[in-house]
Amino acid sequence: MPTIRIITDSACDLDWEMIQQAGIEIIPLHVTFGAETYKDMMEITRERFYEMLARAKELPRTSQPSPSDYVEIYQKDLAEADELLVLTLSSGLSGTYNAASLARGMLQAEQQERVWVFDTKAASVGQGLLALEAARRVKAGETTAEIVKALESFRDRLASVFTLDTLVYLEKGGRISKVQAMVGTILNVKPILQLDEAGRIVPREKVRGRKQALQRLLDIMAAEGDHLEDQVIGICHARAAQEAEETAAEIRRRFRVRDVVIGEISAIIGTHVGPGCFAVFYQRKA
Repeated sequence: MPTIRIITDSACDLDWEMIQQAGIEIIPLHVTFGAETYKDMMEITRERFYEMLARAKELPRTSQPSPSDYVEIYQKDLAEADELLVLTLSSGLSGTYNAASLARGMLQAEQQERVWVFDTKAASVGQGLLALEAARRVKAGETTAEIVKALESFRDRLASVFTLDTLVYLEKGGRISKVQAMVGTILNVKPILQLDEAGRIVPREKVRGRKQALQRLLDIMAAEGDHLEDQVIGICHARAAQEAEETAAEIRRRFRVRDVVIGEISAIIGTHVGPGCFAVFYQRKA
């Protein structure tokens, strides 16, 4: 049976214990504060990142791995595994998929045939759920082609719905004006956003107040989810661990789901959404 190695990037926001148990390899994206660049998850912890973010006058810069970074990983892993399945952060949010694909083309022809690059069109724990599903199927003995086909179906029904606790980081990133941020803050407006079919962030609706926003995420999942009792649900948060645990308990009680995976948002996504971001991930009806 050929050996298959699953590779994804640090935007998956899974914790290290889960990553190691699943046998997933992580390639880091990068975050830059001023003149200092850090490898996400490897050279900067979530705690340290949010401390630095709170003090920063300007948003840090984020960047994907270079094609040469991927080539280095590919060549190392191809010496140890028969095939590589590389799952990347959504191409609608980052150039990571393009870098991973370019790197594949830089390999020798025989090596290229052993590397599969998959655009998750997801981010954070949504991307993580796809990586965990791939790892589960590897352990079940499926071929890479079979796994990719299953992941395509999973991806096409994956819903990623989230809310922000502050509009400051959207304003700093130039996505909304200072006036919009100020008015939204005064009115206690909490946007509900989602990823579209291309894996891009699009607005969905607005609610008033944090409690109402978190409840709205679950109501949307209840209306759109497909047999939630059979699913592994994802939650991600930025510095909101208690809310994540409370929401996971409510999801288990309300929907009787198979399991809930919780991850904390690291530097790459955290730069753009700020502390308090909260998301749920589930399979929607076809």
